[in-house]
Amino acid sequence: MKDETPSVADPFSAEVRSRFGVLPNFFCTAATAPGLIEELWGFAKSAYLDSPLPSLFKERLFVHLSRFCDIRYCIVRHVGFLVGEGRPAGDASVRPETIAQAIALLSRPVPDATRLDDSLVLLERLTSPVGIPEPEAELEGALFDVLTILFIRPRGADRARYAIAHAVGESTFEILTAFLAFVRTAHYWTQTHPTLGYEKDVLALMRNHPELASLMLDSSEADWAHSGQALRRALDDLRSTTGALRSSEERFRALMMATSDMLYRMSPDWAQMQALDGKGFLADTTVPDRNWRQRYIPEDEQPTVNAAIRSAVATKGMFELQHRVLRSDGTLGWLLSRAVPILNENDEVIEWFGAAIDLTARKNAEDALRDADRRKDEFLATLAHELRNPLAPLRNGLQIARLTSPADAPFRRTIEMMDRQVNMLVHLVDDLLDVSRITTGKIQLRRERVTLREVLAASAEASRTAIDAHGHRLVINPCEEELSVEGDFDRLTQVFSNLLSNAAKYTEQGGIIELRVAREGAEGVISVADTGIGIPAADLSSIFEMFSQVRSHQGRADGGLGIGLSLVRKLIQMHGGSVQVASAGEGRGSTFSVRLPLAKPAAATSPEPAAISAEIPASPRPRRRILVVDDNEDAANSLAILLKQLGHEVMTASDGQECVTKAATLSPHVVFLDLGMPKMDGIEAAKRLRALPDGAQTILIALTGWGQEHNLEQTRAAGFDHHLLKPIELNLLEQLFSARIARARASSP
Repeated sequence: MKDETPSVADPFSAEVRSRFGVLPNFFCTAATAPGLIEELWGFAKSAYLDSPLPSLFKERLFVHLSRFCDIRYCIVRHVGFLVGEGRPAGDASVRPETIAQAIALLSRPVPDATRLDDSLVLLERLTSPVGIPEPEAELEGALFDVLTILFIRPRGADRARYAIAHAVGESTFEILTAFLAFVRTAHYWTQTHPTLGYEKDVLALMRNHPELASLMLDSSEADWAHSGQALRRALDDLRSTTGALRSSEERFRALMMATSDMLYRMSPDWAQMQALDGKGFLADTTVPDRNWRQRYIPEDEQPTVNAAIRSAVATKGMFELQHRVLRSDGTLGWLLSRAVPILNENDEVIEWFGAAIDLTARKNAEDALRDADRRKDEFLATLAHELRNPLAPLRNGLQIARLTSPADAPFRRTIEMMDRQVNMLVHLVDDLLDVSRITTGKIQLRRERVTLREVLAASAEASRTAIDAHGHRLVINPCEEELSVEGDFDRLTQVFSNLLSNAAKYTEQGGIIELRVAREGAEGVISVADTGIGIPAADLSSIFEMFSQVRSHQGRADGGLGIGLSLVRKLIQMHGGSVQVASAGEGRGSTFSVRLPLAKPAAATSPEPAAISAEIPASPRPRRRILVVDDNEDAANSLAILLKQLGHEVMTASDGQECVTKAATLSPHVVFLDLGMPKMDGIEAAKRLRALPDGAQTILIALTGWGQEHNLEQTRAAGFDHHLLKPIELNLLEQLFSARIARARASSP
């Protein structure tokens, strides 16, 4: 996480930074009143940072209570601490929570009367005081519910105070009240300093995680929580005396009118709408209406609304639903609708009282964001396609030159240099697409049980060219124990080859790269250390951010776009792990440490058959008839020349129609087929090729610049055997022919 506050050197700022790992803007206020913010810092330390409560519990409770503050600085900043943008409760030893855990915490429903009563009963029935519960435990949820009431409206919360003290003990209760006092003070401070800005690290967090940002920035829940507290108090009044019914309803109505966009009343079974004050958004209902569903609810939305109503009526619980409605101007809108049952002295529902908040603008904004995200994905996919097309003949030409070049050392070095630069461009294109897919949740891990030894062997092999090119020595210190994880082999290989390649790039010629594997408890720890140029202390916190660049590294010719390490962190987080970096400074090397949860020991199984080797067989290659189809003449001709160098008979075609015509005459063993072509595209051509007499035996290979998931689905449906991205590598061609084609067509003439 990059620290965005100005450079400071005063002891106070240094102390704050040392606790949180960043200097929050909160503690940069009140400059005109010297010493005041230091006093507030003292309160923060005693009631929050140095409180004996568990650090993760404190940070989670701070986030939960900040949902009910209309100024969103506290919730944004403390969610940042919770997920690792800083330190949870200033504790460097605490492992941050995941984005998914933060979203779950922010999505907890505000306790209604039924939920609050259940939580109170759970605490009251404990036989003796217990310790602070673990995160996400049922007891933590109950404690949060009851603490919410004590926090929002402490007067009249006698039962809540008793239940908390009974559950955790008097001493811990007093510590909790001091903590609540500081949170309330922090909220008041932000409310009286409304220009307090978000730091850059949390702004980046919100950009990268729009669902999390939406939850953090939506202040409607704060208003609703306050009115919900009044509702619970009104319901308590109803249960205690029927004579207070009218006044309780009036208090509730007044609060609801102040905090909602529209109000409504329903009969006990919801068959009849008694009244609706639509406030211009919906048409008012002034007389009871049994056709309210047809009047207000779109037909395709009615099953969802009816199901939520049935559930609320059956449980006498709160009705809560986001749904579309027919607005008074005839257009569609969105509402967040909540209703509570009004009960008589016999606990019977006599009416439902509801309120709704207009979500139309928010939903439209979300749709606009999704549309922008879709256009961004389309742009990146198109960009990748357009970049891969010219890269294909470049790589083909280099591979032809490598096969036919003389043994002249300078010429060979030139070929290898050019090949490295092409590889760098290919990796940049792949990384850009991967980061986009991960950020938007469009990459699904293909999890399986894999050993770290296999993953790291593949990673070292993938990075060998970069390591050897710089004359480095790779030292591997494996773990004596065989360590396994439940993970995606290809993605984990991508992570560690990225770290090894980075070490090679940023280590001067003839350096040492050490790859070490160890077990620490239930985690496997893999570290990549180098003797390279190191990372300045000021850049360590931001090194994993998207497009982050270390200033002192920017002059290096083999630097990248600053997305590789961001991709590493995202992939490791998807595996439930974490990654950290350490460096003693410039010129003193760096160490990247990855932690992954280890798989449980597997039951003993019989040995698996040996895998088919991907090595190129020593026996002569079968001569194949191959048809290369691409409207890019350079790409088609260069691949044809390369395949001829490998001993095959090769023909070319420039569109789908020509492809089908030539295939009908020549009966090729293999067809390399581009997708986007004039006259007839590759998908239609593949279907027609399969319909030819020998079409079922033909190996169809899509060779294209399009690599989105829907492109792969299209080629699978059209009958392709493989989907390869341009530019293709020579060793992949050899593996396809030796491992696949040789088996499939060994008996062909």
